[in-house]
Amino acid sequence: MSRVVVGVDASSMPTAALREALSEAHLRGSVLKVVSVWSYPPLSAEERLLTTASAVEAETIERVGETVDRLRHEGHNSELTIKVDVRQGAPGKVLIDLAVGCELLVVGRRDRSRLRHLVLGSVADQCVRHSPVPVMVVPSDWERPDRSGGVTLAVGMDFSDSANEALRWTLGEAERRNAAVRVVHSWEEPMLVGGDLMMAMPPSAALEHDAEERMDRFMSALDVPDGVSVTGSVRRGPPAQVLLEAAEDADMVVVGSRGLGGFAGLLLGSVARRVTHLAPCPVGEAPIENQGGGTVQIRFCRSSRRAASAAASVRRSMPNFISTLET
Repeated sequence: MSRVVVGVDASSMPTAALREALSEAHLRGSVLKVVSVWSYPPLSAEERLLTTASAVEAETIERVGETVDRLRHEGHNSELTIKVDVRQGAPGKVLIDLAVGCELLVVGRRDRSRLRHLVLGSVADQCVRHSPVPVMVVPSDWERPDRSGGVTLAVGMDFSDSANEALRWTLGEAERRNAAVRVVHSWEEPMLVGGDLMMAMPPSAALEHDAEERMDRFMSALDVPDGVSVTGSVRRGPPAQVLLEAAEDADMVVVGSRGLGGFAGLLLGSVARRVTHLAPCPVGEAPIENQGGGTVQIRFCRSSRRAASAAASVRRSMPNFISTLET
């Protein structure tokens, strides 16, 4: 039977993520696996002896189980099969390992701080970068609105393989939940570097026209499942900003990860990263697999410590796909 995995922190109990995971498991007819990962806090030697793994696990199972039961009955999911699994270790790694073979991994996001997207290392970050299956990141303050017009899923489109995979996944999700899909493409003028570039720039009207024409061609060739309503939207502005605006009245916004084991997720300032950390609604991220089996080559300057450190980090993350070349 298929599985949906959700990670929870027993100390804070992210009910928004749990509620969405219950709903997703119900939609899919899946077993819901609720995973809580713990590690020993800083303790004295005497305290550590008194804090046994079995005691921590028993307390965690009881706490998580009470919350799950309450939410399950609130959502009328009494028939849903739910398993609570308590593990010791690094939360991100444990969740990624348990996600193998499941349909969806659900994790919570603690806040919507404007600075949070600059911070690496959270559990949600690790799951988005490295999960082998689609990930749903749920804001801690998310509550499903009662929309009279039905459910809407927004998806970003830049015509890349990653975006196409995200759209394919979104269409499947829309068919599953009888939702409408809004495909969003953004355009903006090139950055001005000097007077010569300014002279070569096409007028804004021409850029907008080109973007709309490309979107029209794409939408007309799109294979849409029966019963799913899909509309295209072209908006001016930076991609992340445009997607965040589209997320304001959506039930989920979907972005594509660049695949290759999470390569794009390591780049600060990426569109997917900003949207994941700042969107007001759940964010779905559909990974793509490395189809070619090739190697990504990263060039960096020997004198640049920051570049060399970044390259080393990427190489450790993807040892099978990365080679580095000093210049």
